[in-house]
Amino acid sequence: MACVSCNVKESRKKMNAFAQTVEGWHDFYHVIGDVAAALMGLLFVSLSLNADVIIKKANTDLRVLATQTFTSFINVLMIAVIFLIPNQDPQGLGIPLLGIDCFGLYSTISRYLLVKHDLPRVWRTGGVARRFIMPTICFIVLLIIAISVSIGKTSGFYWLVPILILFLLDAIFNSWDLLLRLREPSTEE
Repeated sequence: MACVSCNVKESRKKMNAFAQTVEGWHDFYHVIGDVAAALMGLLFVSLSLNADVIIKKANTDLRVLATQTFTSFINVLMIAVIFLIPNQDPQGLGIPLLGIDCFGLYSTISRYLLVKHDLPRVWRTGGVARRFIMPTICFIVLLIIAISVSIGKTSGFYWLVPILILFLLDAIFNSWDLLLRLREPSTEE
C-alpha cells in the first residue's frame, strides 16, 4: 500500500513540475498570441477591402495564398491559446498540439495539391519552397514536439520557439506578397 502512495505522490510531483514549466512560458505565449491575432486582424481588414479582387476566378492563387497566410497566423494563435490554459498536464497540451499539427499539415498539403499542376504567378520558384516545403517541415517538427509533450517531456518547448517564429515569418512574408499582388493591375475584368 505504501508503494501505491509513493507512486501517487511521485506522479503528482511530475504533474506539478510539468504545469510549472508550462506556466514559465506564459508571457512568451501571451505575446506571440497577441502578435498573431493583431496581424491576422490587419490582414482580414485588408482582404475585406479588396474582396472584389480576391473573388475573381483568375485569382485562385491569391485565395490560396490568403488561406495559407491565415492558417499560419491561426496555427500560432491556437498554439499560444493552449499554452495559456492553466494547470496543463502532458496530454492536455500534447493532444491539442497534435490536432493543430495534423490539421495544419493536411491543409498545407491540400493547398499544394490544388496549385501544383498550375503553379500560378504568385508561386514563383522560391515561393513554392517557402510557402509549402518550409511549413511542412515545421509541421513535421511540431508532430515530434507534440508526441514528446504528450509523454511529459518539456524539452520540446524550446523547439517550439523557432517553429512559431517561422510560422509568423511565413505569414508576414505571405501577407506582404499578397498585399503587393492586390495592387497589381488586373489581367481579367
